[in-house]
Amino acid sequence: MKFSGSGIFKHVYDEPNRIAKFEERVVITEAPSESEAEKQILAEFKEYAQDGIVFVGEFSVNEIIECELVTEVASTMRIFQGTDEEYLEQHWYDLQPETCDDNGWKHVWYNQGEGKSACYNCQEIRTGVL
Repeated sequence: MKFSGSGIFKHVYDEPNRIAKFEERVVITEAPSESEAEKQILAEFKEYAQDGIVFVGEFSVNEIIECELVTEVASTMRIFQGTDEEYLEQHWYDLQPETCDDNGWKHVWYNQGEGKSACYNCQEIRTGVL
């Protein structure tokens, strides 16, 4: 039997102005039972959580239902009372804000190449090496 596991991780950085990122990570394993799959997945999550990556302890394990054309690996279901636009704004578009300025954050620049710099914390890209 095949199972997927979703776990929540937090990436923390030594640089004080770099904002922590949360990651919903999905893995796949084969196991004879759901309990054995859970053991395998949790062991892998603990191994992954090193060098500034923290497993926050939240996870789910689901049996994978396969078909000929498409295989669902994992899904996240949330209870949310609001419009489609409000849901997308809160749970989809929030992956990285457009600019640090809207949140009172400081930009943390890195060289993106081709004479441009990008911010680790937001979507902003500027010309030049900052």
